[in-house]
Amino acid sequence: MKQERRGCGICGSADSRLLFRQDFASISGGSFLDGYDVVICSACGFGYADDLPDQSVFDRHYREMSKYEYEDQGGKEPEHDLGRFKRLAAIVLETCPALGARILDIGCATGQLLALLKQEGYPHVLGLDPSPTCAAIARRLYDIDVVTGSIDESTLPKEAFDYLILSGVLEHIRDLSPVLKRLRGLLAADGQMLICVPDAARFAEEDDAPFQQFSTEHVNFFSSQSLTSLMSANGFTAVVCQHNEFKEGKGYTQVGPVVDAVFRKTDGLAAAPPRDVVTEPALAEYIRKSQAVDDGIRRTIDEILTAGKPILVWGTGTHTLRLLATSRLREAAITAFIDSNPRYHNKDLNGIPIIGPAGLAGRTEPILISSRVFQQDIHRQIREVLQLSNPIHLLYAV
Repeated sequence: MKQERRGCGICGSADSRLLFRQDFASISGGSFLDGYDVVICSACGFGYADDLPDQSVFDRHYREMSKYEYEDQGGKEPEHDLGRFKRLAAIVLETCPALGARILDIGCATGQLLALLKQEGYPHVLGLDPSPTCAAIARRLYDIDVVTGSIDESTLPKEAFDYLILSGVLEHIRDLSPVLKRLRGLLAADGQMLICVPDAARFAEEDDAPFQQFSTEHVNFFSSQSLTSLMSANGFTAVVCQHNEFKEGKGYTQVGPVVDAVFRKTDGLAAAPPRDVVTEPALAEYIRKSQAVDDGIRRTIDEILTAGKPILVWGTGTHTLRLLATSRLREAAITAFIDSNPRYHNKDLNGIPIIGPAGLAGRTEPILISSRVFQQDIHRQIREVLQLSNPIHLLYAV
C-alpha cells in the first residue's frame, strides 16, 4: 500500500517532530496500512499520524470492513453505547432547542443516536454512513433513513441542514480541510456542528491497552485547543466545549476521555490560532506509560512461548496487529485467530485463518485473549455462552 507524507491538518506546515512509530501486521484483504509515524506539528503543536495512504483508501476500508454493524447481535449497538448517545442527545437538546431543525448524523452506524433524537421530538433526522449494512439496520430497527456513502461521495444538497453530528469521526479523517469545507457547505446560515473526539490531552489518564489510541483507524490526536483551532481555521466559532468521558465494556469498564464541542458556522475571518502547548507533553507521557505496560505484556507472551504449545488468539484488532508486528507473539504456534465480526471470517492474518466463535467447537488449544477493554466480556463468552473449557491466557490483571 502506497503511503505518503501529509502536512498539518490545521496550519498546513510540513515541518513536524517524530514522537513514536506505530506498526501493524496485516489482515489479508482487510488492512489498509502497516503503520504510521505519530508526529507533532512544529508550527502549531497539533498531533497527528503521518505516512498514510490517501483518503480514498480510508473511505474504501470503512465501506467494506465496517465494525459498527454489530451483526453478531442483530445490529443492536452494545449496551454501553446507549450512555454515550444519551450524553450527545442532551448536548443537542441544549444547543438546538428548535425541534424543527434538520439534523444529519455523519458516521451514524446503525442509527441509535438519531432514534433517541427522534424520540425527543426532532422529526427531521437523517444519517450518513459508508456501510450499506448499517443503513439497512437503521431502517429495520429504528425506521431511520441513512444515506450510504462518504462525505465526499454523498450528493446531499448545499445548506440542507441546521445541525450536523460527528461523533468519533474527525479522528479518522486523513484530509481534514476538504472534508470540513464540504460539511460547512451542507450547513445553513448559523448552522451548528457537534463534534466528539478522543481527548489526546488525557490519553495518559485512560486505563486502556498500551498504544491503543494509536489505532489502525485513528490518525488525528485532538486536544480541545487543536480542535478549536481546526474549526476556527475552517469558518466555525466555538459555542460549547466540554471534557467528558465514555465507558466501554461490561466486565472491564474503560473510561475514555473525550472532547464534546459544538461549533457555529460563521462568516468572520479566523484569527491565527494559538499554539497547542498541551498535546506534545501529553502524548509523550502517554507513550511512556504505554511502554511500561507493554513491557509486562511482553513478559507474559514470553512465558506462553516457553510453554511451547499451540494457541488460539481471540481478537484481530489494533491490539493484536500491533503485538504481531512488535513482539514475539508472531513466533507463537498460533493455529487460528477468532473474531466476532463476520467481515473478517475467511481471511487470514500472517497466513493463519480467522474464524468466528462458532468455529471453536471441538478445539482444545489454550485461548489467548488479545484485548484489555473486552477481556472479561470475551472470557465470559468463552465460559458461559460457548461453554468451552479451553485454558485461557490473560494479558491484564483487571
